[in-house]
Order: sequence, then structure tokens, then C-alpha cells
Amino acid sequence: PPVVRGAPPATPRRARAARANRSAPGRRAMPLKQEVIEVLDGQWSVGMFEAPMKNPMQCLFGSCCPCCAVYKQREELLELTGEPYVCCAGLCDCCGLGDPQDKNCLYVEACCCTSWALAGNRFMVQTRFNKENTPCDDCILWTVCLLDLAICVASMFTRVPDEIRLISDCLQISVFGCMHTQQQIEIEEIKSKGYNGMNPRILQVLPPAMQSMYGQGKFGGGGGGQMPPQMIGMHQMPQPMHQMQMPQPMQVPVQVQCGGCRQIFGSPGRGMTVACPACGMHNAVPP
Repeated sequence: PPVVRGAPPATPRRARAARANRSAPGRRAMPLKQEVIEVLDGQWSVGMFEAPMKNPMQCLFGSCCPCCAVYKQREELLELTGEPYVCCAGLCDCCGLGDPQDKNCLYVEACCCTSWALAGNRFMVQTRFNKENTPCDDCILWTVCLLDLAICVASMFTRVPDEIRLISDCLQISVFGCMHTQQQIEIEEIKSKGYNGMNPRILQVLPPAMQSMYGQGKFGGGGGGQMPPQMIGMHQMPQPMHQMQMPQPMQVPVQVQCGGCRQIFGSPGRGMTVACPACGMHNAVPP
């Protein structure tokens, strides 16, 4: 049979136009890279600014005990996605930290690198569930980072008053709680609807190591969604109900050449998205 080249699912023209602002120069979101920002188009259920009002107990938990909060949230994310544990969710891909590690290392990450652990949780939520930062979210995150940087630079030349350091610490703790709460609300909503895998458009722009990490996951957690993985990110037409079901024609297996590693493998049929068994990259098989 002829070999079909795998490719990411086509992006609707209207979606490309909607993302034009996000690809404009100077548009940055934390902790995401520009190529990831350009394909994210989902909205958070609750903005970071209003998250504490929606779930004040989670905000208090994230502010007063951030180590425990980020550990518990990462555990929920790993259980929901079925992915192996990787330090900082793969954000620090150096010195072997980008490879799967023993899950007990999460204790060390949460206690010693709490800020990175929280950023890793946010990265997983945004990439797995397709959530882009709002301008308000970016403003809050950049303000905290720049204030902390300014204090560090100023302390090299003069003595920074303790009151300013205290204000910076209080601001960071508040943002910790807001970020944790916003992400937790999103996780709870995904649990209620069901998780069926990452949008293939987002998967295509992630580094190969992260694609491999995602490929090892056994998604399908949560209680609601039953949409098959190959249809993620595509709109389904409502199927008419008939009293008598007509037999479906048998799909002929086709060979697919992976768009990443060029490995040729079999697909059960056309018009679906299949994962390469060699590198884990998802390939869209044309109908």
C-alpha cells in the first residue's frame, strides 16, 4: 500500500487570524516559549486576578504552604495525564533532568525549587489543556519577576531596606496563591469533563523530549469526556440516531511515515491521528 506522510491537523483560517495578535513581536507569556504561545487559544475558566475569590481556601493553601500545594497539584496532573515524572515538567532539559525520574524526586523539587515546580505545573496545565495567559496574567507575573530582579541588582550597590524586601516577599506569596488556585480550578473542571489527550497542534511545537514524555502517558482520566484521542482538537458533527444501525465498511490499514523521525508504521485507517511508536509524535492521517 502507498505510504502516507503524517502531518499535523489543518488549522482553520479563522483560528489563525485569532492568533495573529499572539504572534506579534513583543508578545510573551510566562513560562511559555513563543512557538507554544502561537498555537494556544483556549481560555481559563477563571482569571488569575479573580481566582482567590472563587476558591479562597485553595489560595490560602498555595500562599501559606506552597511546597505542599505544588506537590499535591503535580501529583494530580501526573495521575490525570498518566505521564511519567520529569523534573519541573521538562522545563529544565539539561544534565539529564529532562528524562523521567523516580517520582520521589518530586519531594525535592517541591521543597528546594518551589517556584520552578509551580511554573512546571502551570506549563503542564497550559500545554495539556490548551490554556493561554491573559494580558492580566502576564502583567502580574512580569511585575513580580521584575521587582525581584530590581531588588537583587540594587542590593549589589546599596543596602535595600527591609520594608521593600518584605513587600516583595508578600507580593510573591500572593501570586503563588493566585497561580495555584487558577490552575487547581482548571484541573477540577478537566476532571469533571474527562481528559482525552493534548491537542496535536500543541504537541507538534513541543521539543522532542517533551513529545516523548507525553507519548509515554496513558491519558483518559476524569469522568466526563469519551471523545476518542484521534479526534482531539477537531469539531465533531452530531451523529443522527437511527433505529437500525447500518454496518460500517471495514477500514483498510495504511502505512504512515512519521513527520518527525521518518519511521514508517501502520495505521488502522484514514482520517485519524495516530502516534508514532518510535518517537511518540502524533501524525494526522488524511482521509
